[in-house]
Amino acid sequence: MSKGLPSGLALGLLVVLGSCTHEHPTSSSPLSVAGSWTQGARLSETTHNQTHIHTGSFSFAQHGDAFTGSGQQSGLCHDASGDYAGPLATGAVFQITEGVQRGAKVRFKTALCSYEGLVSADGAHMSGTASCSYLDGGVRFSWAGDWLADRVR
Repeated sequence: MSKGLPSGLALGLLVVLGSCTHEHPTSSSPLSVAGSWTQGARLSETTHNQTHIHTGSFSFAQHGDAFTGSGQQSGLCHDASGDYAGPLATGAVFQITEGVQRGAKVRFKTALCSYEGLVSADGAHMSGTASCSYLDGGVRFSWAGDWLADRVR
């Protein structure tokens, strides 16, 4: 007679123990920003007492932690003399560069702006802060505020 578990019982125990390990579906498939997003932002320029609101879209292609893409946004800026269209929301397509995603954290740049934020746990939303800067007629404009984006399903 051999000591130990009968072979049938040992095999059954292995099957049961193997089925007790579990992995969360989100842990085996990391968040990705790849795809199309609607987006918007509200920015302030405190030196010249101006505000800016825009809506638009982002489209990202991702390779590992890095991503690039394009975007478009339209909106208005507002100062003491009223509303005006500024360079942050011309409606023209712009390039997105230097995109990096590490876990839920994202950051990327456009020609005028830098974005930082977080992807929601379900991967359907992003939000964070943006800072933008440009010269217009020899005057520096520096904007800062919040942005958000929702994945297009």
